[in-house]
Amino acid sequence: MGRGGGMCSKVGGRENPAIAAWGVSAALLAAVSMTLFLLSEATQLKDSAGKGLEPEEYGEVMFVSRATFLGLGSLHAILCIASLLVTILGYFFWSQFLCFACPLVIINEISCLITASFGGYMLNNVYNYRASQVDIARGGGVTPAVDFSLSFADAHASLILLFSVASLAAMGPLSRAATIDEKGTMVDVMLHMPVITGCIGTSALFLFPSHDSFYAAAGAVWLLLAAAAAILAAFQKWGGLATRIFTLLLAVFYLFVFIFSAVSILVAGKHFLGGRQQVIDYVRTSAALKPAFLRNMDQDKFSLYKNYIIQNEGNFNLAAVILSSLLLVYSFMGALFSLRAVLGGEDALRRDLSSDSSNKD
Repeated sequence: MGRGGGMCSKVGGRENPAIAAWGVSAALLAAVSMTLFLLSEATQLKDSAGKGLEPEEYGEVMFVSRATFLGLGSLHAILCIASLLVTILGYFFWSQFLCFACPLVIINEISCLITASFGGYMLNNVYNYRASQVDIARGGGVTPAVDFSLSFADAHASLILLFSVASLAAMGPLSRAATIDEKGTMVDVMLHMPVITGCIGTSALFLFPSHDSFYAAAGAVWLLLAAAAAILAAFQKWGGLATRIFTLLLAVFYLFVFIFSAVSILVAGKHFLGGRQQVIDYVRTSAALKPAFLRNMDQDKFSLYKNYIIQNEGNFNLAAVILSSLLLVYSFMGALFSLRAVLGGEDALRRDLSSDSSNKD
């Protein structure tokens, strides 16, 4: 758990970079909690705050109720406050409070995984609903009525994606808070951790809203990149020749992230612009000719149109472009730092060694 001589031992006090990791995770947990509380006030929900739904009263999308969102929101709010208390008391006052950090990390990660899975489940239903709506519109059929749960998920897809991405991304800084020790540097939490968190968040952005092959593949790659970043960042602290080898591998890794970020930006941006143009052309068509307009689209144009609708009128694609752009910058800086660390040796990677080097000067 990154505690040097033991789980409850002194870990560097207020200078420990793990404080930043705890702070970022608490901020993400707060965002998740507030979003869930906002969703609990949606007019589509049938139950009241004091009485939940019976199992047979759930709609097509299970567990969509005011009680569910209030419960999950309260859980993440409590865990956020607990994380802040353990961090402040443990790092600034008495290190024995850090004994609670280990179970707190585990509980946080389990709750985040449950919340992200619930959000992904709702977004999967939204994808199926929107895809069928577009296909029916192209065929000229009549769209069936939807129940309250699917109507809720469709109307609030952006907020559902927000808490899903944030809860999954929070697992990045939580894992770093559990592993960074007192000899770590701020590079661990200002460079490596944002990349890990960003990779997880971008993975969720690609995986949750769509079933298309590119989005599924891109999401899987981003998730693998997050795992690779965590492994390489940990192994480069081994010391000696291993440090230089893994730091060089980290530089190569960041270069790959840079390239894949550019690819993600280009493809998601192309889908947004192409789909937007098809929607503009569709809107400009008279109502009587709209079914024929959709039927006469070639498959590529129709796929762009359909993707635009599924991606919340392109907004999810824009979010993927923004997050990929951030990773583009971070990966560029990460590659430069890693190359500098290879040339500069271990003093560029560990606070205790870099301090000794500075004192020699």
